[in-house]
Amino acid sequence: MTTRRAVIGLAVATILGTGFATRGDDAKTEKDGGDLKKLEGKWTTRAGNGETTTYTFKGNKLAIEAPSRSYEMMLTLDAKAKPEKAIDFKIVEAPEDARGKTCKGIYKFDGADRFVFCFRAEGDRPDKYEQIGFEQIVVELKREKRKD
Repeated sequence: MTTRRAVIGLAVATILGTGFATRGDDAKTEKDGGDLKKLEGKWTTRAGNGETTTYTFKGNKLAIEAPSRSYEMMLTLDAKAKPEKAIDFKIVEAPEDARGKTCKGIYKFDGADRFVFCFRAEGDRPDKYEQIGFEQIVVELKREKRKD
């Protein structure tokens, strides 16, 4: 069971990537506080092997392209949650052992170009930004510069 959680956790952390979605309704916009809009676009982080993993946010969808895998997820944000803003990742497309799972997390923005989230592949939502083995994972994304 622990190995399975580790695999799911690594998959989510490594592969959160490229997504395509429609805009949420007013209720979703109210709950997310405009944060889905702030996330729109491409973000990157380094994978464990030094390669880049790309996260693409569009509406409430997230697509992740990692060196060895890709994932598609639906996001739910609650910007009014306390003590930290809440994020849920529902895995839509992924390897079979992860598909259909929902990972609970917390998130914050650090300026306009840095997004940090902490999540657990299974179990309760984290209450602080702390890496705990493969049970609780912290990911820092940097906004990709536009090439206009």
